[in-house]
Amino acid sequence: MAEKFQKIFEHSNEGLLVVNSAGVIETLNPKLLSLFGYDNKEELLGQKLEVLIPMRYAKTHVHQRKVYNDAPSNRSMGAGRDLKALRKDGSEFPVEISLSHYQENGETKSIAFVVDISKRVAIDNELKRLNNQLEEEVVKRTKEVKTQNIMLRSIAENFPNGNIYIINNDFSIEWADGSLLRNMGLNDSSLKGISFVDRLGGSVKPLFSEKIPRLFKGETLKFELEFKSKYFLIYGVPLSDKNGITDKALLVEMDVTIEKESELNIERNLKKEKDLNELKSRFVAMASHEFRTPLSTIDSSATLISKYTKEEQDEKRGVHVKRIKRMVTNLTQILNDFLSLEKLESGMIQASKTEFDFNALIGDVLDEVNTVKAGCQEIILASDLPKKFIINTDKNILKNCINNLLTNACKYSSEKDAIKIIIQQKEGELSLSVCDQGIGIPEEDQAMLFSRFHRAGNVTNIEGTGLGLNIVKSYMDVLGGTIRFKSKENEGSTFTLNFPIH
Repeated sequence: MAEKFQKIFEHSNEGLLVVNSAGVIETLNPKLLSLFGYDNKEELLGQKLEVLIPMRYAKTHVHQRKVYNDAPSNRSMGAGRDLKALRKDGSEFPVEISLSHYQENGETKSIAFVVDISKRVAIDNELKRLNNQLEEEVVKRTKEVKTQNIMLRSIAENFPNGNIYIINNDFSIEWADGSLLRNMGLNDSSLKGISFVDRLGGSVKPLFSEKIPRLFKGETLKFELEFKSKYFLIYGVPLSDKNGITDKALLVEMDVTIEKESELNIERNLKKEKDLNELKSRFVAMASHEFRTPLSTIDSSATLISKYTKEEQDEKRGVHVKRIKRMVTNLTQILNDFLSLEKLESGMIQASKTEFDFNALIGDVLDEVNTVKAGCQEIILASDLPKKFIINTDKNILKNCINNLLTNACKYSSEKDAIKIIIQQKEGELSLSVCDQGIGIPEEDQAMLFSRFHRAGNVTNIEGTGLGLNIVKSYMDVLGGTIRFKSKENEGSTFTLNFPIH
């Protein structure tokens, strides 16, 4: 048994030594020699235990050894303490020591188990260093984040008509602030965790769903959108971590409604100016032709009349007098069109409703048109109205509209064509259609037919200002009525007026 314990003692991985009550080393194992850097046991046997302790602790240790001998117990030393041992070469190393004791011949002897904890201490120190470094980094990063948040908050608070957001890669809001949000009583606390895209509705949600993912592919964004009658400019910038991974994005949202409306107003004004310039050009072109032709005719007819002085030339004089009258009528109509256009534009024309016999009005219009119709043209009236039919509307406006449609039908039909007027009564309104078999309107001109100064491509040799139908449509708007048409080139046209009569 003694031999077995001796082998355990000799081959233990811990340094072992035995001291007597006087603190003298009586025995030790090879591991202890190795730990303390001694070559053989004789160098330590018979030496005081304090030879293995740094000088600064030796005096205190003598006292502690005496206290232990007075009340010996099994215990550990060095756990949680900075306990050092002294090597032969004078260097120190950290140790943990466990004490045990036994009695031999009435004397208390102590056994010390010594473990070199240099590696453990080195690891602990490295862990402490890393922990301290991590804590410093956390403090530094926290300070940076706080500084950034303060800066962002300051920018957002003073950001006019806009918001700033930080979103993560699932589009949820991590931080938000801005004057628009504050005006709505919102902040990052109420928005944090909410999806930046899902919070939106209407037509803008698909737009954001398409564009926001681009931020997390490293792209920057800039686009404009309209939402609830407001205009916004959106900027987006990807935010990458130290490894270059884009896990967040910065979004800036600006309300540019005022600027956009100003821009749109400028565009509208430029378009109006452009349209006005085009109208002026078309007016000059039209006026130079439409005024010159009748004036030239009047001039030539007046000259010829002055030459027909004999009685037998009365018929020739009569022909030229009729030509002059017709040209004067045309000029009067052109001037009336311009006057009507100006009054309609300025809003001066309002419906002045009176009661009158509609059939009598039709008779007056037919009498006037009969003086300007060409050749053998015939006007056929088809009406389901009673002989006397009283209506309540603006008589002059209605007369001008019907006269214009009939005059056009005569102008754009051949001398042998028949022109038909169809009048039907409906609930609370009348429908009047003027049908001709004339040259018709090319399909490519029909969309612009009611525009000012617009004339179809197949009427260039026929007199006209291009204002008549535009004025008729404006007149029908004043009456609360409508005008529509059907036409096919070379097959004729039908224009229909519908207007209230009560």
